Amino acid sequence: MEGPRFMIGEEVIRDGRTYVVAGRQAGPYGVRLLAASDRHGGAKRIVWADERELSPVEPYLTPRDDTALPR
Repeated sequence: MEGPRFMIGEEVIRDGRTYVVAGRQAGPYGVRLLAASDRHGGAKRIVWADERELSPVEPYLTPRDDTALPR
C-alpha cells in the first residue's frame, strides 16, 4: 500500500491556486487545504480535496505567471 503523496505542511496547487495541506482523513476528499494567500479574493480559504486533484508546487526558481498586478 502506498502512502500519501503530500505531507501536512506541504504547499500544493489545486485549480491554479496555492494551498497548504492542513490535515487528512480517510475517504474521498480527505485532504484539508488552507489557502496560502488571499490574492484570489473570494476564493474559499479552507477546502477539502481529493489527493488526485493536487499537484506539487514547482521549485520557486521556476517562473510562473500567477501574480496579477493592480491596475
